Amino acid sequence: MDDFADVRRLVFGADETRKLIDMRRTGAVEDNAGGASVEIMAAKMGDSIDVNRKLQKTYMPVNAAAVREADLARRIGRGKLAPEQNEFKKLKLFEE
Repeated sequence: MDDFADVRRLVFGADETRKLIDMRRTGAVEDNAGGASVEIMAAKMGDSIDVNRKLQKTYMPVNAAAVREADLARRIGRGKLAPEQNEFKKLKLFEE
């Protein structure tokens, strides 16, 4: 057996089946949702995730927190742009 599996079994019991990659991914997703920079994550993980797109896709899949944050930013931006767009409509410079 490998060292990680042995420690995992001792700490969490025989029913625990997560692999190291699963725990790294969970940590990366939580770090990302918490606002950690990819450079900080690379230092923590001891790899080149900050410059390696394949590692980023592996460990940082799209997460709900980031989607919600982007949606909120979009609503805020839409509100800020609305007065300008209304003016464009009045001047017929903008078609719906």
